[in-house]
Amino acid sequence: MSTPAKNAVVVPDGPLPMLPPAIWESKDVRDAVAAESPGAVVAIARKAHGLRQDELGTLAGFSQSAISRLEAGSNIAYDMRVLRTLQRLLGIPAHLLGLTDRTVPMRSGEARSLGAVGLDGVAKDLVVGMEGKALMALCASAVFGTTDGNGVMTNDAVSQLLVLRRIVNDAHNWRGTGALMPAVRNMYDFIDVLRRNARGDVRRRLLGTGAMYAEFYGWLHEEIGDLRGAGLWTSRALEQGQAADDRDVVAYCYVRMSQLAEVDGDDDRVIGLARAAQRETGLSPLVRAMALRQEARGLARAGQDACMPRFDLARSLVLSAARPQSDEYSIGYCFTDLHVSMQRAASMVDLADHRRAITTYTDLMPRWGGICQWEQGVHTARLAYAHAANGDVEQAVDLGFAALDLARATGSQLIVNELDRLDPWHETPAIAELAAEVTQLR
Repeated sequence: MSTPAKNAVVVPDGPLPMLPPAIWESKDVRDAVAAESPGAVVAIARKAHGLRQDELGTLAGFSQSAISRLEAGSNIAYDMRVLRTLQRLLGIPAHLLGLTDRTVPMRSGEARSLGAVGLDGVAKDLVVGMEGKALMALCASAVFGTTDGNGVMTNDAVSQLLVLRRIVNDAHNWRGTGALMPAVRNMYDFIDVLRRNARGDVRRRLLGTGAMYAEFYGWLHEEIGDLRGAGLWTSRALEQGQAADDRDVVAYCYVRMSQLAEVDGDDDRVIGLARAAQRETGLSPLVRAMALRQEARGLARAGQDACMPRFDLARSLVLSAARPQSDEYSIGYCFTDLHVSMQRAASMVDLADHRRAITTYTDLMPRWGGICQWEQGVHTARLAYAHAANGDVEQAVDLGFAALDLARATGSQLIVNELDRLDPWHETPAIAELAAEVTQLR
């Protein structure tokens, strides 16, 4: 048998051994925890297992540079989903990384088989990536009460479909878009068949539920860069929301259309569609806050400081809103003040207030784990641009590669689009290298 080269990546075939408890009680670990530095704890555990950064990266499905940046304390070190994978692989007590202890050890290769961001989404694999007969059986079970169906809808069928919608939405935080698209389309088609054969209030509720699936399917199209498909499905969702007389759905579809206009660079439509959303009556505070935030984005892109009071109002609405006590999906259920604050920072970049944007983003960094990975990637790329525009190209490069890792993990073209904004600095060798790798993701 040949001997591995000196620097070859060696990956264990089985689970990593348990480390001695004394390691977790050491002064180095205590100091890292006291400093709120999960990356330092990961580094200690990695070295105790005798792994190099590239070897740990291979086990977890990340690049060596991602592990290096995490251990150095970059924003990826505060991503709960990334920490969860490393915690399971290395056997780190969850509380040392600021996590709730609800995991079991992960076998070698398991993270790679799930994808780089498999993490807690394992429990959702019954929905995510499920196609054809298996998915239809799951939907039928929710609607009819049994996997084979008896032709009679249960009283809580629509509620169960909304629970499935929330599961799929949550799974989007962990899984790539490609795994979700077939599932979401099949679920929409199933609901549409039910809707066509229903009557009265059940038909109306199925219209609204189908609209929520259609809107999400449009979002997935946007994330892979298919803006035409995104527009078509968002328009379909709007029509169904109007037919169902669901004002939250209608308003949110206007918000989504505004976001598509933002990608298209049409600031007037961004603002106008966000204001159209706010003209809908009877909106929940969370949906109204989302519309206000989007109007603020449009104003910032148009160079208007008037965006900041809109962000303030959106944040106050979010903080005072009562959260639904249900497992059902509802628009805005996971929308928090952090989402508002992150877009405020992004708007400072649009207003060319780069120094204040950097400060705001940095202050928020310990909370970045509270947003999903594609959003982290987008804002990491925006922060990279702010550093470049502020004259710190070296920091921009580090953040650009961090965003690139997240783009690879999620498959999100939204992150790629943001990284394109670094093009003015392409003559810098490191930026040119980054741009070459970004090009491979298009």
